[in-house]
Amino acid sequence: MAFNIDNIVNGAKDVFDKAAAKAGEAIDYSKVQIDRSQLRGKIKEKYVELGKICYDMHECGDDRTGEMKKVIGEIKALSAKLEEADITVNAKKSKTCRFCGTANDAVSTYCTKCGEKL
Repeated sequence: MAFNIDNIVNGAKDVFDKAAAKAGEAIDYSKVQIDRSQLRGKIKEKYVELGKICYDMHECGDDRTGEMKKVIGEIKALSAKLEEADITVNAKKSKTCRFCGTANDAVSTYCTKCGEKL
C-alpha cells in the first residue's frame, strides 16, 4: 500500500484551516462578550451621571434639562449598541436546522418548525 504524501499534506492543511477558523470564531465571540460587558458598565455610569444631575437639579433648583437630555441620548445610543451585540451573541448560540434552515435556540434538541433532530 503506497502513501500519497500530497494527500497527507492536503489533509493536514484542511485540518489546520478548520482549526484556525474555529479559533478565529472563538476570538470574535470573546471580543463581543467583552464589548457587551464594557457597554453595560458604560450604561451604568451614565445612569449614575443622570441621577447626579437630577439630584443636583432638585437640591439647587438649577435647570439642567439640556444635560439630562444629552445623557439620556448617550444611554439610548449605548443601549442600541448593546442590543446589537446581544443579537450577535444570540445568533452564534442558535442552532440552524440542516433540513429546513430554521434558527433554533442553542439548547433545543429538535427543530421548532419541522421537528427534526438538531
